[in-house]
Amino acid sequence: MAKTMHLNVFTQASPSPQFKGMWRADGDRTAVGYRSIDYWTDYARKLEAACVDALFFADVHGVYDVYQGSWAPAVRNAVQVPSIDPAPIVAAAAAVTRHLGLAMTYSTTYHQPYECARLFSSLDHLTGGRVGWNIVTSYLRSATANGLGEYLEHDLRYDRAAEYIDVVRALWERSWDDDAVVLDAEHNVFTDPAKVREIGHEGEWFSVRGPHQCEPSPQRTPVLYQAGASPKGMAFAARVAEVAFLTMSDPQDGAGQVRGLRSQAVGCGRAPGDIKVLQGSMVMVGATAAEAKQRASAYNSLWSAEGQLAKWCGWMDVDLAKFPDDTPVDDVRGQASNSFLGFLKRLSPEREWTIGDVKYLVSRPRRPRTNAPVTLYGTPEQVAGRMEQWLEVADVDGFNLIPCLPSAGVDDICDLLVPELQRRGMFRRAYDPAERTLRERYFGAGNVRCRAHAPGSAVSSAAPKAE
Repeated sequence: MAKTMHLNVFTQASPSPQFKGMWRADGDRTAVGYRSIDYWTDYARKLEAACVDALFFADVHGVYDVYQGSWAPAVRNAVQVPSIDPAPIVAAAAAVTRHLGLAMTYSTTYHQPYECARLFSSLDHLTGGRVGWNIVTSYLRSATANGLGEYLEHDLRYDRAAEYIDVVRALWERSWDDDAVVLDAEHNVFTDPAKVREIGHEGEWFSVRGPHQCEPSPQRTPVLYQAGASPKGMAFAARVAEVAFLTMSDPQDGAGQVRGLRSQAVGCGRAPGDIKVLQGSMVMVGATAAEAKQRASAYNSLWSAEGQLAKWCGWMDVDLAKFPDDTPVDDVRGQASNSFLGFLKRLSPEREWTIGDVKYLVSRPRRPRTNAPVTLYGTPEQVAGRMEQWLEVADVDGFNLIPCLPSAGVDDICDLLVPELQRRGMFRRAYDPAERTLRERYFGAGNVRCRAHAPGSAVSSAAPKAE
């Protein structure tokens, strides 16, 4: 029997998520839909009807202003601008669904942990325990220019994130006892203060007294997602993440990366199965080969070279426009470029990549091919076969699917791909009613509480309680 999988669908609360220029496609709903409640509630209902695990929101803080030293290319090409905050969308989507998980990105670099803890407790309550947090260490310098906080270099961002996790986990897990809320009307006691405590955290980055402002939510800690690809990011994921996103070049290479991550998790005192690995993949499906080719032709014709350059330069924190094409990439390594540089090395380990190579890769669309290892492209049968190979060879647990074209792609996933996966026994036909929370969806009924990374340093049993 085929291995069953987890499926997330990737999006952003902005026009044409991920693929710049695609808002011009016939039938696109993202250009104005991104700011419409009806658009998002319809989206969520459609994914739930297809039994998808979770709708996953990527997000950034600031605008892409590195390429040509200006934000104008990003604004012109809708490179995650305009965008709106995904948190209200999560609440709205929760109101029209009962099973769909809802995960969103939130930065440990430009937000304080106390407000993070309150936000995710609120969303966990409102979703009935279906929320996840994609932990990111933000990289755009423009966030600093807008007063969100000091720009930090790559490794320092992860040092801050490590302490950040200590703080929020302490607030979520140790500040309130399960039975703290007593609702004793006779004695006029809503919450027993003896069962609520401060966390008393004093660290290098944060000073947080507590107690937490929210009573315990269904999961207490949201499902913890992480997508770091640098050595520091992978080590962080091994210690903290319950669901890790990797973008791997092919199943054979990916198998080594998956084994390496799980080995690191074991080194952190976790079991290999404590971390689920999802391959991040663009997916382009057509009912027939001819329809798939039509999708690919539209993708190629609508591709925005300037928009992609603006995005990549923001990721790399390097203005490619400043350098001659023959400049080696290693000579201009940026703080934010570790994931991309690792991808280049995996594409061709012996090659010395240049700025010209990067410009070429970024500015020109690579036509999807049915035999390409990383792109899920073709008919439902062809794409399902490729996904099965990833499951068996790389030992991933599923996929974070990036629909392309953005609007038609969501329909194709739900109406074409999922039925084929179900026919093969690779994906559920109905949600398990015993799995009430998002964490139980990943780890089985009864596994409601987070087992990753106990916040040992943040709270002691002697932490002060209210008098």
